[in-house]
Amino acid sequence: MSGSADEVLGNRYRLIAPVGTGGMAVVWRARDLVLDRDVAIKLLAGELAGNPGNRERIRAEAQVVARLQHPNITAVHDYGEAGDVAAGRNGRRPYVVMELLEGELLSDRLRSGPMSWRRATQICAQVAAGLAAAHERGVVHRDIKPSNIMLTPAGAKILDFGVAGLTGSYDPDDERDGTVFGTPAYLAPERLLGGGVIPATDVYTVGLLAYRCLTDRLPWHADTPTQMIANHVYEPPHPLPEIAGLPGEVARLIGRCLAKDPDARPPAAEVARVLAAATGIHVVLPGEDGSSTQEVHVPPTAEPEPPRRALPPSPHRNHGDRRAARRTWAAVAATVAAAGVTTGMIVWKPWAPKPGCNIDFYLHPQFVANVTMPFEARVTVANVGNRTLAPWTLQFVFRSGQIVERVVGVGTFQPGAGTQVVTGPSLPPGKAVTFGVWGHGGGSAGRPPGPPSDFVLNDVACDVRIAMREPDEELPAITDVGDAPAEKSRPPTGQPFGPPPGGGPGGPGGPPGDPNDPNGGPPPSRPPRATALGGPAPAPHSRL
Repeated sequence: MSGSADEVLGNRYRLIAPVGTGGMAVVWRARDLVLDRDVAIKLLAGELAGNPGNRERIRAEAQVVARLQHPNITAVHDYGEAGDVAAGRNGRRPYVVMELLEGELLSDRLRSGPMSWRRATQICAQVAAGLAAAHERGVVHRDIKPSNIMLTPAGAKILDFGVAGLTGSYDPDDERDGTVFGTPAYLAPERLLGGGVIPATDVYTVGLLAYRCLTDRLPWHADTPTQMIANHVYEPPHPLPEIAGLPGEVARLIGRCLAKDPDARPPAAEVARVLAAATGIHVVLPGEDGSSTQEVHVPPTAEPEPPRRALPPSPHRNHGDRRAARRTWAAVAATVAAAGVTTGMIVWKPWAPKPGCNIDFYLHPQFVANVTMPFEARVTVANVGNRTLAPWTLQFVFRSGQIVERVVGVGTFQPGAGTQVVTGPSLPPGKAVTFGVWGHGGGSAGRPPGPPSDFVLNDVACDVRIAMREPDEELPAITDVGDAPAEKSRPPTGQPFGPPPGGGPGGPGGPPGDPNDPNGGPPPSRPPRATALGGPAPAPHSRL
């Protein structure tokens, strides 16, 4: 065990007794010798303290939570590192000092069966309020579940921000090897499929929490963790059963929270507001005064909590032997690596990597009559898979004889003709980079160079859109890693690359073009505004 009774950390905190253990840390009751009060100390396990990544994770957790001042979030008081200074940083054990909470974990309470709908909605309203405050500061918890909620006399408190992320960043899981840190029963679909860190992930798990508190089960039947994980991605949740007195707006809200599409879920502040209004309690939301915060309680008009086994057995689960079910889950958890503190969180690798890439190629020929024309281009490479590409390598082919002279905005490039190979250092999921290409040739007298083809990113064929830019149009800017372009901002599909019909040689009313020309047509009087590979050629004078 990390730490020992009566050990003093930082000349200030005397360890008294452990109150919880997990795969990565131990939580101790301790005495603050300076302020003469009891506190909780999360101490990283000794065998893990030597790993710089583990030390950074617990320090980052302390920094994140210390900035979140909210009655429904456990407060962080201090951070330190214990051990012999002479041993260097690798020989020291990080620890976080937190407020000591007196109460009952929601997971322990749920072992006794469902609770009244008023009690359930009050608890979930306060959890959602705490999350709304975190989201306002750009923090996403990413691991909301019953064992991370403490029921105290002052209300529900959110615990353990150990796997939290910053809104808009790429998922930290993707920086590792695809491992997802979390509990299979409480993983949002987007966490399983890869992508950025978004507040909607927490809203999904609040929906699961509310469903569980109201019914004593989750919205799906699952016999194995693998099936449980697949349910999040593919299986629609079972509707809430009839619950006497439960307002319809609460049931509808829970359904919205459980939407597979994150954009269809309500924000945490709305969840908190609706749930709190259903039972008449006050919750602290961003921008509101917290002085009137109430304790979680049952109003005088509320019905008493039902008997602990009042709901009929679920048709999807046998409630007759809860102990056997818990033993089964414990056996499953024992087969995987554990992490977290008093959470039951497991490390899980549910899906193989899913590669995918989008390429937007903007070609800007310099229309100079009777010369081998120069051209400029921009290439946007977007990673739409679920794993970071580090490094990434893009290959494509100029088949019309173009000579590429230089490329700007990427790591390495070999100039020349034919197959082009461009590399970059790292491209996380949902991110893109835009680089510039300069060259010449590829068109006979006055004709534009033909489009490149055969785009492959790390051995994966890409969805390619190729657009011509008119002489007076600007090309996209060269950028470092940023958000991938939305579908509506990409060049259109279904239009052939090449000159518009009519007017010139090879077009209607003009002399025929050279059938051996790889560009397939004559020089256009004005190049089309946006064209793309693929699709049949339009009829003359048709609207595109």
